[in-house]
Amino acid sequence: MSLKRRNYIALILLFLAALCWTFGQRMLTHDIAEDANAGESSSTTTGAHTSTVTQTSVTNTRDTAENLGEGTTVESTLSSTEFTQSNHVTEKTGYSTERLFGYILSFISIVAAVIAIIVLYQKNPICGPDGAGIILAILATVYNIIFSLESTQSSIINILRLISGIVGTFAVLLSIRELIGWIRARFSLSWCLVHRIAKRCATPQMSLLIFIGWIFLPWVVLASFLGASVSQVFWVCVLGYLTASAFGFLCLWKYGTDLNHFKKQLDNYQQGKPIIVRDGAFSQTEAQLLDVQAQHEEAVRTAVASERFKVELISNVSHDLRTPLTSILGYSELLQKESLSSEGQEQLRRLHQKAGYMNDLVEALFELTKVSSGVVECKKDEIDLIRLLEQTIGLVDDQLVSTGLTVKRNYCADSISVITDGARMHQVFANLLGNAIKYALAGTRIYLEVKETEMCYHVRMMNTASYEMDFKPDEIMQRFARGDKARSTKGSGLGLAIAQTYTESVGGSFRVILDGDQFNAIVELPKTERNL
Repeated sequence: MSLKRRNYIALILLFLAALCWTFGQRMLTHDIAEDANAGESSSTTTGAHTSTVTQTSVTNTRDTAENLGEGTTVESTLSSTEFTQSNHVTEKTGYSTERLFGYILSFISIVAAVIAIIVLYQKNPICGPDGAGIILAILATVYNIIFSLESTQSSIINILRLISGIVGTFAVLLSIRELIGWIRARFSLSWCLVHRIAKRCATPQMSLLIFIGWIFLPWVVLASFLGASVSQVFWVCVLGYLTASAFGFLCLWKYGTDLNHFKKQLDNYQQGKPIIVRDGAFSQTEAQLLDVQAQHEEAVRTAVASERFKVELISNVSHDLRTPLTSILGYSELLQKESLSSEGQEQLRRLHQKAGYMNDLVEALFELTKVSSGVVECKKDEIDLIRLLEQTIGLVDDQLVSTGLTVKRNYCADSISVITDGARMHQVFANLLGNAIKYALAGTRIYLEVKETEMCYHVRMMNTASYEMDFKPDEIMQRFARGDKARSTKGSGLGLAIAQTYTESVGGSFRVILDGDQFNAIVELPKTERNL
């Protein structure tokens, strides 16, 4: 049997039990009252007849000779007494029948209530323990107001009294069924009406307002009812509203514990610990957080596996390519010593150049993949940033002269001490200078600026491009991306990608800014503790 059908049948049985109990008790109460009235009437009639007979006897004794109709009088008196006793027996038989029907209806009510409460016990709450308390308190107040109108005996008032009795009995039976189900559910606060109302709220702020309002609002309702009711119902109302308020306070307390549990799960997520989902106000959010954690872990595992496969693939490919490339470069160098025609010398030169370019590309890609995957850890030491820049400029000085480029320096200090991986940062600055040499307009200047900020050192390298830069900064930093797509002999498209990867591996940041024809590469290195 489905839960919905189970509740429908139980509610019908409870209503039947309330209906039968109300009418059965009215029959029993009416029967008892009629018995009392009949007893009083019989006593009065008997006394009256006794007095009459006594007076008649006295009168007949005095006037025995004068009145000859004594027999007639006695017969008349006896005949009247027998008729009264006969009516009393008939009425008593009707009262017994009504009492029998009252017992039958009461028995049916008890059986229906037992089936609805015990057999079809409550599995999910309808009004909950706090809702049952409020309903009983309100019905007790209304019931007392209606039955306090003793002076009014109109049919409408009698019908209202009958309806209020049926509804009140139904509410009591429903509350008993709810309480038994709540006990079977081990006193779970999720059965409370205030908890279920607050759980439907979209924001935690509304949930808190409902919990707080549930504690104070019933007492305002109680005060309004007490203005029209009498003092007999006071303790019933107080008990009902006090019950509802107590459950509201418990739910508010549980809301606080649920919030604390949710905060702990956030800490577990941040620390990589497993998330525990508990039934409460934030159970759905915790379940979503658990799904996010599972997806994140799966994405990390996939990324790690993909990166490991990529490193292994590039390592194997680079190893396989190095052997033939080394042979090509070696044989090309030997052939350069041989006497060849001018055309043969030119072709040999191109072969040697292409082989060298391919060898550099394989080495760069291999190093980039190892660093980005975290296979090779950086080795941080204390170095002089200004000295590192000057050494890097000195290594490419011949290339700068051949292209007519000059470097304009603007340093914030003569010496800057930082803790970083010197080899990687040397590669970063070498790639930036090489990128400027390849793509800068000949005869222009390369501006190198070092600034000090509160938390880091800011290295900026700017040059004027020799072509139209019709790309976005994030596009040019992709692997194998080139600013000048028409070039096919210069650049591998890995220089900026290597610079970004190496800078981030030592804890710094790298970005590119485009301003017209001005290309700006910015490197930020965090300060050491001594600098701070």
